[in-house]
Amino acid sequence: MATGGEEEDQTRMAAIADHLQTRDAMRLYNWVSHKCFSDCVTTFYRRALGKKEEDCVRSCVRKFRLLSAAAAAAPSSLDD
Repeated sequence: MATGGEEEDQTRMAAIADHLQTRDAMRLYNWVSHKCFSDCVTTFYRRALGKKEEDCVRSCVRKFRLLSAAAAAAPSSLDD
């Protein structure tokens, strides 16, 4: 049976894990946004993306989403 102190520790650890997961997700989002924008957007003389730029950004983001999903589904070497 868990004591009050152990429950507080578990709650605190869960909050820390949530914070770290959110932080890492935001970092990945920002990195992907920067990477795809830098690789795909070449013109800055209009407000909207051109068709080629838009297709490039979509493709770039799709690649990172697939990679992320594959990495999440793969067994971790840390679990050994």
